[in-house]
Amino acid sequence: MPEQPAEEWTKFVIDITDAHGERFYREVTREEVEAASARARTAAEAPIVILGPSSHAP
Repeated sequence: MPEQPAEEWTKFVIDITDAHGERFYREVTREEVEAASARARTAAEAPIVILGPSSHAP
């Protein structure tokens, strides 16, 4: 089980360098994570509409 942070977190950092020396660096704030989670929850709860062959495409 992963360790839990000792205190409230405000951001995390992704810092990766690949085998070719290319670097990817990104800071992600807690607000960004919470907003993305809310969008994903909304999308997951949305109804799935399956159109049949006689349906008109939008």
